[in-house]
Amino acid sequence: MTEAATQYVVQFEEGFPRAEVEALGAELMAAGILAPGFIPPSAGLLRLEAIVYATDEQGYDTVVLPDRNLVSRMARVARDGHAELRDKTTRSAVALMAYCQAMQVLLEPSIAFHELGFVSGNSIAREELAWFRAADRGAVLDWVALAAGQKDRVALGDPATLSDFDFEKPLMRWRRNYVVALKAAELELTPATAPLERAMALLEWMDKDFVLAGPAALFVSMYYGPKAARAGLFKQLRSPDRQAAIDGARNAAWDMTHLSDFVVRVTKAEEQRRRYIFASGDLSLVRIASRLFLGPEPADGLPSLEQGLREWWSNKDAERLAEAVFARFDIERFKDRPLPNPPPESIDSLVAKGEAFVRAWPFRISPSDRSALASGGQRRASS
Repeated sequence: MTEAATQYVVQFEEGFPRAEVEALGAELMAAGILAPGFIPPSAGLLRLEAIVYATDEQGYDTVVLPDRNLVSRMARVARDGHAELRDKTTRSAVALMAYCQAMQVLLEPSIAFHELGFVSGNSIAREELAWFRAADRGAVLDWVALAAGQKDRVALGDPATLSDFDFEKPLMRWRRNYVVALKAAELELTPATAPLERAMALLEWMDKDFVLAGPAALFVSMYYGPKAARAGLFKQLRSPDRQAAIDGARNAAWDMTHLSDFVVRVTKAEEQRRRYIFASGDLSLVRIASRLFLGPEPADGLPSLEQGLREWWSNKDAERLAEAVFARFDIERFKDRPLPNPPPESIDSLVAKGEAFVRAWPFRISPSDRSALASGGQRRASS
């Protein structure tokens, strides 16, 4: 958006709750739940005039990709007729739905229902999708009033017709990310390795033995980062309940899959005349998403990848890691040879091997460590 475009004037229809919608946009930006896959206009990502200008003058639809923690809460409002706005993520979900309906911003749940179907089964995923479609039908004033605290209940109608889509079947993209998550867990649980050594080992393994997966690599780069607020990225990895550790790795793989889906959509955005925004109540995931498109040098008002990594790593380690990422992911290296593409049977074997390692940990632990684990402690491997 040019500086001239910041003066773009929009006339809304009579009765449009402009003040409330502007406040919701400001609230969403302050909440930090959004990561755009494009250079935001100088007027502001959710400035009302910017959204209208992109659609009417530039011919772009704006599409938000909410992850499961937001989508489930949107569906719950339609089902229950009210929302618990004291819950921060629910508050963000309601505000996001209200803003999107008011500004005709599209909501694409993306991977959310595949994740729910895999975790909870087709029946639950199909029911929640039906309620999400009810929520997304178009009840602007109801959603805005609910988000603004002007009413505490809404009636959004019956659920949509149940889908017959098979959400339980794992996506190939998720299966690959699950292999990466298991490898990352293996490196994390291997004693006497420093964080940077683990990150470099993961990149080396991707390049030589598996597949280059940029979003997954960045996810793990945050998880290994000594300065990162990494809580929740791998849940229960050191739990005495080793199935909980497996479930945590699976959850991490779904987070990686949300990110990789975002990247794929952004790469096709120009030909589709769309602008994509990733949304999540998990602020760590949003921080990773905001770094997915950073280059080797600062550009368009954005930092370089090295600068982006400094939030999680020392300056020296951020420099080394950024250099390693760009060296591994240089497409010129693959001009004369195909990109790695492991067959399904190889994926099965790697999953079995990775799960066996995670289930078998801890191999040897001291009595004090065993006591800490039994009491729920999360003692880190030495580094």
